Amino acid sequence: MNKSDSERIAAVLENKGYQPASNVNEADLIVVNMCSVRQSAVDRVYGLAPKFQKLREKSASRRTKLKTVLTGCILKKDRGKFKEIFDSIWNINDYRDIPPKYQTNFRAFIPISNGCNNFCTYCVVPFTRGPLVCRNHNEILKESKNVIQKGFKEIWLLGQNVNDYHSPTDYLGKFLDSLYQS
Repeated sequence: MNKSDSERIAAVLENKGYQPASNVNEADLIVVNMCSVRQSAVDRVYGLAPKFQKLREKSASRRTKLKTVLTGCILKKDRGKFKEIFDSIWNINDYRDIPPKYQTNFRAFIPISNGCNNFCTYCVVPFTRGPLVCRNHNEILKESKNVIQKGFKEIWLLGQNVNDYHSPTDYLGKFLDSLYQS
């Protein structure tokens, strides 16, 4: 999901006139797409604070000052702490319906659902992404046909819990048959 989320964020940024920097030292904007599923990932993001401070100091003499953004699966308890490190925190669910800027023309990451209803004791997904929301199979088919027409060779259907996928308008078997026939 993070790759798909990142492709959608890239599309939004490109539409706003941003282009990828050749390296982090030249960036005007740094976006960190975080996953809170493991504490070690959260710790790594906290560990970016000193690096960001150095980059901000270096950018002080430039025309454009560095801005940092955090997005992704972020627990509420961490948001307050991260506000001290990042200039802005974006809600990842705001980008669900944005067409992606695919990173390759070989493999497409296509979300079929977002969130989860299971509330497993070890998992934060229901708390960071919310309840399970399944995409209409017609939207998924349209996106799949589009990448097939562009010559993509792989399609990865994504979701935090793909086993619980159900189209709001059709059953899974018919959806898979339709996808295969595409």
